Amino acid sequence: MSVCLLIHGFTGSPHEVAPLARYLREQGYEVHTPVLAGHGGTRSEMKRATGQDWIAGVEALMVELQRAGKDVHLVGFSMGGLIAAYLAGKYAIRSLTFLSTPIYYVNKRQMVRTISETIRNRIRRENLFRSRSGESHRYAVKIRITPLKAVLHFQHLIRELKPLLPNVNIPVLILQGEKDDLVQPRSAWHIYNSVASREKNIQFFPESDHMICLGCDQADINRIVGGFIHTNDNQG
Repeated sequence: MSVCLLIHGFTGSPHEVAPLARYLREQGYEVHTPVLAGHGGTRSEMKRATGQDWIAGVEALMVELQRAGKDVHLVGFSMGGLIAAYLAGKYAIRSLTFLSTPIYYVNKRQMVRTISETIRNRIRRENLFRSRSGESHRYAVKIRITPLKAVLHFQHLIRELKPLLPNVNIPVLILQGEKDDLVQPRSAWHIYNSVASREKNIQFFPESDHMICLGCDQADINRIVGGFIHTNDNQG
């Protein structure tokens, strides 16, 4: 029985991949969307968690699923894509999907500001400024509580995991928005040219920004990722 393990991005949550997770469940898959270490709590919890902690939590779940005899499809959004690539190079994985995964990103001086703007744009799109309660308030708090130490861990993790891409030799799908305000779109080509996979597909979306699963191409993203996973399920 195959399962889909969806990994969210830095400062994010499973909300970033929620439409895709819902679609895959509707297709009959068991879907897991874990919260990365330190990402579901307070500023101090975020500050204590390291890049290795982010990896370890997802890795433990994946190992548990494999021990239960389940084939795993990995889907990584943003930083989650690099974590997924690390796992795919280490374990027997059925397929790997990269969504808005950073290799080349904004410069250090703009990192925190760009992440904050990305979250604010998402709030505007989803009309969450209507009150100071509920989800809008939680996102506003998230903007304020992201510590610089966590940003440095994020940058270090990219440098650490980027050289491991050639270890990936399973079917790969790479999706990237051309209006991404955090990740330079050329990151997708770097991933494409670095992985050792014989089956690899890349697709760009001219109108999508960083939050590719939540934007205007959401339906196409769901269909393409779902089709890719289904195809590689049947080949195994």
